This record gives sequence, C-alpha cells and structure tokens, in this order.
Amino acid sequence: MSAKSLLLLGRGGFGREVAAWIAARAMPFTVLGFLDDENPRESDVLGPIQGHEPRQDASYLTCFGDGRARHKVRTQLQARGARFASLVSPDAMTATPLEDAINSIFLGACSISAGVTLGDDLLVQGFAVVGHDVAIGTGVTISSHAFIGGHARLEPFCTIHPHAVVLPHIVVGEGAVVGAGAVAIRDVAPYTTVFGSPAKVIAYGKPHE
Repeated sequence: MSAKSLLLLGRGGFGREVAAWIAARAMPFTVLGFLDDENPRESDVLGPIQGHEPRQDASYLTCFGDGRARHKVRTQLQARGARFASLVSPDAMTATPLEDAINSIFLGACSISAGVTLGDDLLVQGFAVVGHDVAIGTGVTISSHAFIGGHARLEPFCTIHPHAVVLPHIVVGEGAVVGAGAVAIRDVAPYTTVFGSPAKVIAYGKPHE
C-alpha cells in the first residue's frame, strides 16, 4: 500500500503525538507537516489554518483534543474542497469498520466491538474499550482505558475521561463530560460534568452556539 500525503492540523502536544505514532507504527501516511495558527515559526509548520487553500495532493487530519474544534475546522475546510483522512492504529482491535469515520483517530490498542455506529471527528485513545451496539456521535472523545458498555449512546461532543465507565444502555448527553474514573450508572444530562463512583453532577455547562 502506497503512503498517502497527510497534513496535520494543529501542532500542539497532541498533533506532535499523532505524528510520532504515524512514524513509530509505520502507518501508511507521509506527514508533509503541520498547519497551525499559534506556532507559525516552527520549522515544520507550513502555514496557518485560517485562510488555508486546500491542497488536492494531500489529505488532512485535525489534531485537537476538543471535539467541537475538530468538527468546526473539518467542516470549514471540507466546504472548500479539502479531503480528510482517518487514522487507525494497526494495534486497534475492531469488529466494526473504522475508516468511514471521517477525520477520526483511533490510537493504540483500543477495542471497538461489533455493531458500533460511528460519527465523524472522533478521538478514541489507546486501551479504550467500546462494547457492542454502542452509538457514538460526532466529535466524541473517549480517553485511554475508558469502558463503554453495550448499547450505550454517546451524544455529539461529549468527553469520556481516562478510566471512566459508562454502563450498558446509558446515554451520555451532548457536550457532557464524564470525569476520570467516574462510573456512570444512570444517564448523564447534556452539558453536565459528572465525577465519582457512582457518578454525580459537579458542574453545569451551557450549550454552544
């Protein structure tokens, strides 16, 4: 398989981590460099994201921890003709095809079971486990060692932090945050942050416009 040319959007810590993963695991991409609005003087930054005219000889991948940022930048550039790739680690264990999740990253030995439905702009980190028939919305982030039980539903732009557990059939609402090590035994309301075992609400947020 020939390597595809790839431009990474965002040269923060996570962007550099993605570049390192691609090199270390011999993934089928050639990283041409980064686009970044905040680190324009770095030698591997080819220019800013804002105002970038998409290239037709390369694909793009957003490297932001925030799901809304991934979605916003992807939709803006895609509207101008950019093509977006997805990154699937060769260590990933999956019974669901992952490549159709546009602009998504599946790192390390994550495990995705059968019958999982996937949105776009996802980030699933190493050793996360997603059970059968889970529904994952656009812009969701699932951190390392998190566990998502079968038939759970993760609404768009929610975040599941490391070692958190979402029990089967639980719904995590849009924009909600399940804190590190939390155990969600009941539905999590949109734009709330829950923490603890069992998980309890510790903060209330507001919908993004």
